[in-house]
This record gives sequence, structure tokens and C-alpha cells, in this order.
Amino acid sequence: MKTPISKYTLFEYLSGRANPLEKQRVDEWISEVKNSETFYDWLLEYEMQSPQFEPDQKKAIENLLDRIQNAEDFNTDSINPVGLAPEFKQRYSLNRILFAAASVLLVVSAGWWYRDSIIYKTYTTDFGQTTDIFLEDGSKVTLNANSSLSIPRLGFSGDVREVKLAGEGEFTVSHTADNKRFVVKTSEAFQVEVLGTQFSVFARPRGTKVALTSGSVRIDYDGQSARREVMMEPGDLAVLDPKGQVKVAKNQDIKAFSAWKEQRFVFDDTSVVDIAATIEENFGVHVAIADQETGLRTISGNFKTQNADELLKTISEVLNLKMSATSDSILLSAN
Repeated sequence: MKTPISKYTLFEYLSGRANPLEKQRVDEWISEVKNSETFYDWLLEYEMQSPQFEPDQKKAIENLLDRIQNAEDFNTDSINPVGLAPEFKQRYSLNRILFAAASVLLVVSAGWWYRDSIIYKTYTTDFGQTTDIFLEDGSKVTLNANSSLSIPRLGFSGDVREVKLAGEGEFTVSHTADNKRFVVKTSEAFQVEVLGTQFSVFARPRGTKVALTSGSVRIDYDGQSARREVMMEPGDLAVLDPKGQVKVAKNQDIKAFSAWKEQRFVFDDTSVVDIAATIEENFGVHVAIADQETGLRTISGNFKTQNADELLKTISEVLNLKMSATSDSILLSAN
């Protein structure tokens, strides 16, 4: 019985990177009729991810600009089919130049605007949803709710494996034979370079955190006056503060940081304000707080829940709060 192949092996085969043994296995697998449907499904996916033709946009724009620059050499008589008067020919030629220039601007703008969607494939999760993503190098990313991960459509090239994260995710990174670096970017000013194996990244509008489970990672960020680096060890929790500085806390409960994978929320003297933000980030439910005193109440504990209502009811019971539903939010107030 022939050993079935993986999608990754077929993609390596189609890209010309497979070794002789892998080529033989793929050839044998393709020859079996029962594998035809799977083969064509994977082939279509590969061709969608790896287009065989990539236009030289820069060269095309340069050619068009040359034509615009030489527009005064056009024979305006040949483009005057309705007999334009001589005084209008110059204006007609100028209009053609302006139209061409506007076209170039539109093409350049569109290319710039959609560059990320062209270069990267993006995975997203809805509120209340988590998912596992397996990368071509064997690495695994568990993506939390209301998050997105962008990876290069054409695979990792060059000397770095770079992905972009918005939201929250746990990374288990595989090493490559050529020790290619793995980098997680949350913004142009903040990135995590993997020197180890497993870590979690929190990159929400209210802050950025990195928790290291095993191995080591290096954080690169823009300091007040220069680019700075911070090394982390297992058990470290790094937090980017409002001033743009990274502070590292040692010997933290890192498992609690990724408890969301098991639909658990771990609070350690956590304020109602922070809990409300967590609920909105993970479930998309806006939680309003009646007054400052209520917002400053804190709670500690481990809560397992599948939706916002369950968590809010538990928090309200423990802290003796009242829940009131409004048209677009849930209001928490003291009883």
C-alpha cells in the first residue's frame, strides 16, 4: 500500500523543491485514479496561491510615462477624425496627456492600496471563534477570536519567515535546516523574532504583550530615540507600555496567558474595566460601566465560558453587580 502524501509535499513537488524520493512518491500517488479529485483540488489551490506570471509593474509604468513625456510628438492630425479646428488641437492633445497621467496615478495608487492583499494571504477569525493554522514550514499558529494572521502567498523566501498579526495568537515555530529566522510583526514599530519555540502575542488597540513558553525570543521596537532590542526567557511576560517602552516581568504564569485556547479566562486582580475590554475583543459585545467605582472593582479566578453572557453573569454574581441591556451594549452597575 502506497503512503499518502500531504498537501505540503505536493506543493514542494509543484514548485520544484521536492527531493528525488518525494518526487517518486508524488508520481506514484498521482497515478492512482482514486487520488485524482484531491490532486486537482490541491493543484487549483496551489495555482491560486502561486501565480505563474507576475507582471513587471514598474517597467510598465516607466513605458507609459515615456509615452506621456513624448506626447508632443504625436501627430494630432491623425487623431482629428471630426475635423477639430486648429486652435482646439493643442487642447485635445493636452487632455490626452492629462488622462494618461491620471491613469498612471490610478494604477500606482491601486497597486499601493492593495499591495498587502496581493502579497499576503490573510486568515481571520470571528468573535468567539478560534482556529489552528499550519504554515508551510511546519509551524503552527492558534489564532484567537477577532484576530487576523497574514502570511506570504508565494511562501517564505529570502532569509526570513515573516508573518503579520493583528489580535492574539499562540505560535509554535518549527526550525528550518538553514536556520531561517521567523518574525512576527504587529506594526512597523514592533516585532518579535523567534530564537526559540513557543510563545504568545497579544496585539490589540489597548496594548501589546508577548509571553514566552519555551526557547527564547527577541523583541525589536522603536524606542524614544532609537531602535531597541529586548531578549526574553521562558516565563517572561513583556508589555509595551503607553510610552512605547517594553517592560519584562519574570516568572509569570504563562499558561494563563493562552487560556483562551480552552475557552477559559484567567483573571488575577483584574479590574472590571479590563474585563469589559476583554469581552469586547473576544465576543464583540460592548460593555458599558455605570461609574468609576464600579469600573475599579477587581476579581481573581479561572472562568470557563463559550459566550459573553455566561462570563458577564458570573462576574456580576461574584461582584454583586447589576446587568442592564441597552440597544447597543450591556450596562454594569452596582446593586
